[in-house]
Amino acid sequence: MRHALWPECPLARHTLEVEQLLKGDGVIAVAELAGKLVGFAEISIRRDHVEGTRAVPVPYLEGWFVQADCRGRGIGRGLMAFVERWAVERGFGEMASDAEIENLRSIELHAKSGFSEVGRTVHFVKTLGRKNA
Repeated sequence: MRHALWPECPLARHTLEVEQLLKGDGVIAVAELAGKLVGFAEISIRRDHVEGTRAVPVPYLEGWFVQADCRGRGIGRGLMAFVERWAVERGFGEMASDAEIENLRSIELHAKSGFSEVGRTVHFVKTLGRKNA
């Protein structure tokens, strides 16, 4: 399911990210329908600055996905309700997330789930140690 959400990410990176999440104090919630996994939500605890938040650390919704043929049944809302309860039970007062700027559906679903947009950014990377062409 991670590959369906992030198809450009290599399998080895998916594996590494899940291992890191499970070693930390985050959580992966899964949704099951008729004995089949159909969705997930991943929460990490970020201990660095997260745009728009008032506190550190903060739970961060790293991924939230429901298989296309299972959408519209409340599965995503159920996953969100679980991770919100999980965060509140651990004393957190807010949760953060992000979405790609062109992913209008994700932005809409975040808003419907009670998230407020706090900014938009463009990310940059510069390779060091060799001449830039």
